[in-house]
Amino acid sequence: AVVSTQSTGGLQHPILPQSMYIFKAPHLGGEVNPHKDSTFLHTGGTRLIGFWIPLDDACEDNGCLWFMPGSHREASTFKMNRNSTNTACVFSGSSNEQLQRHEDYVCVPTKRGSLVLIHGDVAHKSYKNVSSRPRNAFTFHLYEGEGSNWEKSNWNQPTDKATFVQLY
Repeated sequence: AVVSTQSTGGLQHPILPQSMYIFKAPHLGGEVNPHKDSTFLHTGGTRLIGFWIPLDDACEDNGCLWFMPGSHREASTFKMNRNSTNTACVFSGSSNEQLQRHEDYVCVPTKRGSLVLIHGDVAHKSYKNVSSRPRNAFTFHLYEGEGSNWEKSNWNQPTDKATFVQLY
């Protein structure tokens, strides 16, 4: 299903730079601050798409995603980069203060097993899990490999032992 879904997203040469299992344990799973994925994964201008799959029903009380409609129209200039000695990460560019307005977000409860596609420049967040239920999710990102310039300042870099996966 990933191939047909990503094809409709316009990716002709999809590359997978990261995947994550996100734990939000009952009464414990923490808040994720408002952000745009392109802050953390710089593709040099090509499309970045997040694929978010809840493994439990994601509801308001257990930390479902919240989105800021229309935020994809403004590319993020705030970036997390490796420092010059590759020993830490630092932020640069214009801050994302406009992403902090709670009233601009829409709550998106999602059934387990659903697929949520997230444009790399869409602002999103989630709150702490205050329920007695878990809210675990699996997520991965794809970017367009054709014409991309995976910036050397990205925190995540391919190596000889751990290269990024090109789907086809």
